Amino acid sequence: MTTLAHFVRGAAVGALIAVATPAAAQTGEALLQQLGATRPVPNQTFHADKALDYKVLWDVTEGPAKPDERVAGYSRPAGLMVQLTGDGVDRRRVHLAVIVHGTATFSIMNNAGYRAMHGTDNPNLAVLEALNGAGVQIIVCGQALLNRKVPRDQVLPFVKVAPSATFARAALHAQGYAAFAP
Repeated sequence: MTTLAHFVRGAAVGALIAVATPAAAQTGEALLQQLGATRPVPNQTFHADKALDYKVLWDVTEGPAKPDERVAGYSRPAGLMVQLTGDGVDRRRVHLAVIVHGTATFSIMNNAGYRAMHGTDNPNLAVLEALNGAGVQIIVCGQALLNRKVPRDQVLPFVKVAPSATFARAALHAQGYAAFAP
């Protein structure tokens, strides 16, 4: 694909995002596209190698200032996924993981548990479901669950529970994942 085609496609995606419904109403792929949107770069000369597998993990540790706000860290894997696939990398070659701990731990709770603890619906549900649906591994630190008194039955069913964030990071690193800082 030519650089001009990348620019035109990026501009079209940006225009669609600008008129899209608010993120709270979006789900699935549309939400990932919105969260991962970046401005198109004209005359891009550094491209992703389409023959490689990309394995990246992030630690998501910071919860929002208010319980009715989303965790900002979940936009990073969405952004990389959108950029890599926008550059022609097959999504099957994009392997992403998020290790949740710290104050972000509450974000992986089901709606009933979150509402009981915070008095509001969990604003992270659609984002987490979209990431999970796109194949992003979501792993929570078991120590964070214990420290923050989050019962296992209140953790979203697709979230994997590790003994610790360090354990999860080490296991993913051994599988070839690169750890990215926020």
